[in-house]
Amino acid sequence: MSEPQPRVSGEPSAGVCSDRRAYVRLASDLSATCTASGRAGEPGWAARVRDISPGGVGLILEHRFRPGTRLSLELRARTGELLQTVQARVAHATAVLEAGNPCWLLGCAFDRPLSDDEFAALQ
Repeated sequence: MSEPQPRVSGEPSAGVCSDRRAYVRLASDLSATCTASGRAGEPGWAARVRDISPGGVGLILEHRFRPGTRLSLELRARTGELLQTVQARVAHATAVLEAGNPCWLLGCAFDRPLSDDEFAALQ
């Protein structure tokens, strides 16, 4: 008995997720401090930059910010040196485990894309 042939179609299957990013993200070892915009008096939350592109950043942190939240991000080198402060909006927040600890992966879009020079300074 022969196996049925898989159906070939030009349409993506319902299980396929398309990536709508305008930029390729690069892995990063930067750290960041996140503060909700308009809350300058509050202490920031420490984060690790997972990946970054001229258009946005992926952050791992222990605090959840809801999608749509506007953030001020201080991007820092491993030495703690402040490299740049950028404004961003949380696009998604996903619960993840990092080294066995519950954390949040935040996908953030920068308010304005980084210039080539700004992006190069973060690599």
